[in-house]
Amino acid sequence: MVVTTHDQPVHNSDNHRTERTLLHPLRYPAPSTLQRTSLHCDHEPIKTRAAPPPILISTPFSSKNGPSGPESGRISRVWTPTQRSQEDNAIQSHVLEAPWFKSSKRLCAYISCSALREVDTSKVLSKILQNPANDGHSQMGKMLYVPRVQDRNSHMRMLNISSIDDLIANSMNILEPAPVDADGKEREDVMLADNPVDLLLLPGLAFDKSGRRLGRGGGYYDTFLMKYQELANERKWKQPLLVALSYSLQIMDDGDIPVTPNDVRVDALVTPSDLTASLSVNGFPCKPATNVTSNDFFFDGLSQEANTSNIFGSTVTAGSVLTFPGLNTLGISMNRVDFAPGGLNPPHVHPRSTESGVVIEGKLLVGFVSTGNVFYSKIITAGQMFVIPKGLVHFQLNVGEGKALAFTAFNSQLPGVEVLPITLFASTPPIPNDVLTKAFQVGDDVINSIKSKFGS
Repeated sequence: MVVTTHDQPVHNSDNHRTERTLLHPLRYPAPSTLQRTSLHCDHEPIKTRAAPPPILISTPFSSKNGPSGPESGRISRVWTPTQRSQEDNAIQSHVLEAPWFKSSKRLCAYISCSALREVDTSKVLSKILQNPANDGHSQMGKMLYVPRVQDRNSHMRMLNISSIDDLIANSMNILEPAPVDADGKEREDVMLADNPVDLLLLPGLAFDKSGRRLGRGGGYYDTFLMKYQELANERKWKQPLLVALSYSLQIMDDGDIPVTPNDVRVDALVTPSDLTASLSVNGFPCKPATNVTSNDFFFDGLSQEANTSNIFGSTVTAGSVLTFPGLNTLGISMNRVDFAPGGLNPPHVHPRSTESGVVIEGKLLVGFVSTGNVFYSKIITAGQMFVIPKGLVHFQLNVGEGKALAFTAFNSQLPGVEVLPITLFASTPPIPNDVLTKAFQVGDDVINSIKSKFGS
């Protein structure tokens, strides 16, 4: 890549960051001090610099001599910092509103570096780190892994962080996680984790709409992706959704991006205008027919008992289109619900689906409230079924002496869910206390006490 102003281009001889030096690094107002100083590799305060002139960007598009070889063939376009900022905001908004992001529980994402012209991820990462997953509240947050380069042989790890303070600048002034946390404990490596990630957000130099991605010549992401896909196959995990973030000027025509045996295609591409995939239905990318395998039509995610050590004593394992892509367009899905003794699947609604369920083990009190404010309920045991009309508030409570297990089915590939206590007392940003105190006819002390139990 070459980036110039109206002067001469500057080239970088670093083979691992091919031609990436900027004569004038792009700078633009960040949304917050946190994002400006912590989520970009250029740490100098923005207010000390005047806005740079328009920048002429030269992007490779025609050839590549091997996975680490030089690129040739370029197009040039004038791009201003304002245009870049607008595209950054649009892309991140698409990600934050996407159902596949909202429902993801464990994901890998890159730390954007302004000087490398990577799409900004500061808003996305800040959203995740506002309420990271932990053992007690895993149903409320997301577990985040970010890259740390190990060496110059294309080796990269994805390590878990829970705070922006977990990041340090490396020798190239690029932010990455420290290998150990503040207590001296090694950070969890996604390759050694007990559970799979369901989403990876990827950077790149250029992309096309069939999923080809051109990196910067180091091969770090392709090497990591191949190893993780092999691990997922060995452990019989669902492959994660690979989503790349791309500026409009990085989109090439199909066939312009070179392909090597080591390249890994992305499943979807988020651009300033929308999400793009080779085929997308209801916002979910579909695989090309040539890439479909038998495994796409089978899912073992509901076969294992889930950990119910949380505040509610229950865990829902989803078998929706987000975890079982073969359901896309079919209009059906299933969940597994595990209950500890006394566990509660708290009052919630599915806005897009009717629910039916069957108790496999134990004894459950199942109840829902109609639109006429009538409460219907019954205690049911193994082999008995229940049905919940679409959009009604309902719950299941384990009233037996031991554990309980139920399977639920939906007439939607993604029924959606709003868990009322979390919706009301742990939203982001929070619902004002004035609203909640009046709605529940209690004082601020009661509302604050409830919010504190959800980490809000």
